[in-house]
Amino acid sequence: MASITSVGSPHTGSDVADALGVIAPPGSTLETLLAGFVTALSNVIEFISGDDDPQDALGALVSLNSAGSAQFNAQHPQGMPTSSCGEGAAVVNGIRYYSMGGTRAGTNILDASDALMVAGSLFFGFEPNDGLVGRCSNHWGDVLRDNYPWNHLDEVNQILALRGLFTPSPSSVYRAHANRLKNRGL
Repeated sequence: MASITSVGSPHTGSDVADALGVIAPPGSTLETLLAGFVTALSNVIEFISGDDDPQDALGALVSLNSAGSAQFNAQHPQGMPTSSCGEGAAVVNGIRYYSMGGTRAGTNILDASDALMVAGSLFFGFEPNDGLVGRCSNHWGDVLRDNYPWNHLDEVNQILALRGLFTPSPSSVYRAHANRLKNRGL
């Protein structure tokens, strides 16, 4: 492996996952309903994208909250920022680490998923976020950019590639990054 690039990843956890863990505590009926909703949403996204990987909504919630992220980072600290909202080592053991993310929850009025992203953004208070991940949480290694005008689904060009007018195309951003990696011999 020569490089790792994370996009919109909640490296220090997601405030949405933290809040859902409080609102729907483990073992509660509400947790079961929440897991069903998340699984249904994931299945819709999978169907649209042609994917058929199995989902574990409760496992995702645990791994994406602050405690789960801290546990993962303790086991895999390569590229972890040395300060809040800072950058981490760009190269560790010969592997280059990059990250990027967005900070706009609502991006296109025609995109039905924007309502979920805007609702998620409310858990972050005044911190810029993509609807599921805070700006500083997406930092890892060399931060290429942490404020693309994208929400969490725009970052991966979903749903139906709807995004804000005059915003950069994720495909073009990824192509430019692939060229960056190629030019560095990676």
